[in-house]
Amino acid sequence: MYTAVVIILMVGVALGAPTAPSPCCAPDQWEGIIGQNIGYDQEGKAGVRKGYLTMSYDYTDRLLEVFTHLNDSGSGMEVNSNVIQNYKSGKQYVIQGQKCTMTDLPGMMQQQCIPKNATFQTSLYYGAGSSTLMANSFTIPITGMHVDISVTQDGCIPIGESVYGSINNYAFFEVMGFINVTTGIKDPSVFNIPSSCPHVTPQHPAHQFTGLLKYVSEKYRK
Repeated sequence: MYTAVVIILMVGVALGAPTAPSPCCAPDQWEGIIGQNIGYDQEGKAGVRKGYLTMSYDYTDRLLEVFTHLNDSGSGMEVNSNVIQNYKSGKQYVIQGQKCTMTDLPGMMQQQCIPKNATFQTSLYYGAGSSTLMANSFTIPITGMHVDISVTQDGCIPIGESVYGSINNYAFFEVMGFINVTTGIKDPSVFNIPSSCPHVTPQHPAHQFTGLLKYVSEKYRK
């Protein structure tokens, strides 16, 4: 289901000769589901990761919670993990089953904005007739990667994102589609640290900080 969602959300109809819009920022609090397909080559071993994330983003209180479900064709591994970042306390928690690991979270939380150095590509719309959603597409320069993202013209809500590049011998191409996005935080308890976390280990499992997972964990930090 999420594979189809990603493909659909990344396809829009471009409009001609648009005027470049000013950079925008997403709402300070929002939640949504992110369908995700990732093709990768890690030191000669290729594979595909498919799955979804649910995300609660709270820039007001400097909190981020992401649940990830991914199936990896290369290793046969299924990943189910929950990441909670608290920028006020400077801690990040990764919960997998009953195991909880913690690291320091240096730096500040990054507001989710189209950066000033992004290149505007085009205005476009999704849908047809009177049921259309207007959007803008941008390319964002990030060292070692190429990022294209489309956001709604009204509200700067992310719709689709594609990323390709290489991190530490991990070459990848990722496509994401955002669905069921709502503003605000329905249940603030999603940021609560589970009872299994008082006895945390000081380091994350190695796979949490390699390749694309490293990019995701650091995406909202500056």
